[in-house]
Amino acid sequence: MSAQFDLGWVYGVSPLVTFRMMTRLEHLTEKARQLGYEDFHVLELRERAGVFRQVSEREAADIMPARRFFGGRSMMTETLAWQQPAWSGQRQGDYNVELSAAPQVTVVGQLELTPAGTVGTRFSISVQLETHGKLGRKGGPELAESLSRRLEEEHAFRVQWLERQVPYGM
Repeated sequence: MSAQFDLGWVYGVSPLVTFRMMTRLEHLTEKARQLGYEDFHVLELRERAGVFRQVSEREAADIMPARRFFGGRSMMTETLAWQQPAWSGQRQGDYNVELSAAPQVTVVGQLELTPAGTVGTRFSISVQLETHGKLGRKGGPELAESLSRRLEEEHAFRVQWLERQVPYGM
């Protein structure tokens, strides 16, 4: 089974401020706490060779029907690899999710931060999901819906985070 979905949101701060917010350890740990991510750990949060990598791991029970299909718990490793910004602040990156109990699931995507208006930023994510084997037709649509819902919840958290910050104080 194959599924693709595209999501996009606009924030009222510059691409630089949006990027700094999204890659800040404090922001990531509070997001995990508020959204109830279990066993959350940031594994990497740094720039090397011109690519800023953000790698985190957590239990995937909220996005994957692991118990029903695999009889156990699954860990999710999420990687965002951001390229250097353009002069306008625009930035592109790659998105990858690995599920430990589901090697027959492939989740990859593209990320983009682009200026919107005079001060805003549009954050876009395009995700391609492929499932094979046991998960196939039964679990694929459910997994795509769960992942899409989780990304929407993360957007809502980012909006709340920005509302609590001092304007341009990041």
